[in-house]
Amino acid sequence: MLSTRGTVALLVAFVTFIGVGLPLDRDIDVFQQTLVGFSAWVFLAVALALQPRDLRVQVLVLVGVATILEIIGSIVWGAYRYRLDNLPIYVPAAHGLFYLSALRAASLPIIRRHERLVIATVTVAATAYMLRNLVAAPLPDLLGFVTWAIFIRFIVRGRAPALYAVSFVMTSALELYGTGLGIWHWSPVLPLFMLPASNPPSGVGAGYAAMDALTRRIVRRMRSRTVAHRGARTTDGVAVPTVSIREPAISSD
Repeated sequence: MLSTRGTVALLVAFVTFIGVGLPLDRDIDVFQQTLVGFSAWVFLAVALALQPRDLRVQVLVLVGVATILEIIGSIVWGAYRYRLDNLPIYVPAAHGLFYLSALRAASLPIIRRHERLVIATVTVAATAYMLRNLVAAPLPDLLGFVTWAIFIRFIVRGRAPALYAVSFVMTSALELYGTGLGIWHWSPVLPLFMLPASNPPSGVGAGYAAMDALTRRIVRRMRSRTVAHRGARTTDGVAVPTVSIREPAISSD
């Protein structure tokens, strides 16, 4: 079981790391940025070492998914660019830390007790944020509208709406902070689709909902293959029984 105090400690450490690490990236070169990146990977390694195995696997799969999408979205597509036109090595690790923090934050007792209120509040705030950017000068945030619609879809039909609400708030705060510092910036017009976009788009928090859904699907397939492989083993002609794996729950101390 995962403790509430452990979750709070993780969140404080993550916020502190982002609060210190991103401002450092404003004026450093690639070598110095790499040193910051190594510290992010060390932080992720320590944080994952304290988690149950199933949670570690889920976070690591998300890191792989996010890294591929970062390369496509930033390096190849150009929907957004980092300050040095590269993919800083701290970014994949930060995705893992972010996802782990969001998973644990969404499972806090206070969030679980008031889940419907949290989801409703975030949905209303996200809608107001989208409408504000849709009429803001100089161009309407049409990419924000599209990503907001994706977010609403996951809130209504997704498997973990509380997680999506929490990650939307966290992503929006991080995007506003990072773009405000100039660490990365979004293209004013989305390449290929030619959609005007704010910096950042108002619905960018939907990205973690989509990545979580894809991650869960990959993890389920991995577990199904593992169970099938174990079930295929035999001892004296008798199949070895397997034990189903459940996602860990978080309880208060």
